[in-house]
Amino acid sequence: MLQTILKYAGVAYLIYLAAAIAMSGPVKPDHDNRRGPMTFWGAAMFQWINAKGWVMVIGTITAYAGIASFPWNITIQVMLSLVLGAVSCSAWALFGTALRPLLTSPRLVRTFNIVMAVLLLASLYPVFMDA
Repeated sequence: MLQTILKYAGVAYLIYLAAAIAMSGPVKPDHDNRRGPMTFWGAAMFQWINAKGWVMVIGTITAYAGIASFPWNITIQVMLSLVLGAVSCSAWALFGTALRPLLTSPRLVRTFNIVMAVLLLASLYPVFMDA
């Protein structure tokens, strides 16, 4: 029952994120970001309240821990999650850095945001195929 609650809570959160992405516009050039980017340690501490991270971890453990054929299964899952998480975050950061010069007009930014929101919603397809 907890897994079902978590599944639909995760779906609701991702739908909320997709709506927020689709509705967001470009950053205004005169916008003063006094806080600056998150530091490495700030980002590491943020992961403890990152809902997407918790959904991924709990989903992975509940999906594979029950079929563990040897005791190191959870350790392997954790190590794979750490490695794949670092690779995917690095890829997104590089992608964002390379894409920034291309998104020069508000219309391009708006189109990009809508496409990203639609792709996020499309990623929910497997969740509903289980239902």
